[in-house]
Amino acid sequence: MRERIYLHLVAALLLTGWGCAAVAPPPEAAHPADLVVTMLERHLGQLDANVDRLDKQLADLQKVPETPDPTLREIRALDLSGWQLHQQQLKVQREHFRFALEQLRQVKAHPDNKAQLLEQWTKHEQDYERALDGLRQQRHQLEQQRHKVEAQVVERYLR
Repeated sequence: MRERIYLHLVAALLLTGWGCAAVAPPPEAAHPADLVVTMLERHLGQLDANVDRLDKQLADLQKVPETPDPTLREIRALDLSGWQLHQQQLKVQREHFRFALEQLRQVKAHPDNKAQLLEQWTKHEQDYERALDGLRQQRHQLEQQRHKVEAQVVERYLR
């Protein structure tokens, strides 16, 4: 007897669940760019957080008291320059993502303007790559210079 009650109870729950699931409206057809927009928005949030964190780190680094040792001052200046350059890279990347988001929103709102939007995107992409390459070269030079100065400090203490 109990088994029949449990069987009826389970059947009623399953039928109710299926009935509720079938009542849900069909999902709207998503625009192909929606997934990319969502991804870019998430990355923009991460970049904003990284830029804010870097602002605080730079402020803390600038508060460090000066040292009388000119070589250590040079290392500190190189570190500061490196972090500022890194911040520039993040900001360039953030602006690139913002531009990409706007282009995707424009193509969704005005599909007739695809050719013009593609032309703008192509130019922007070239400018973005040039800017990043320039920043990478500067960063590489800073890293080389810092390594050289750091090696001098270590050698000085080893002599």
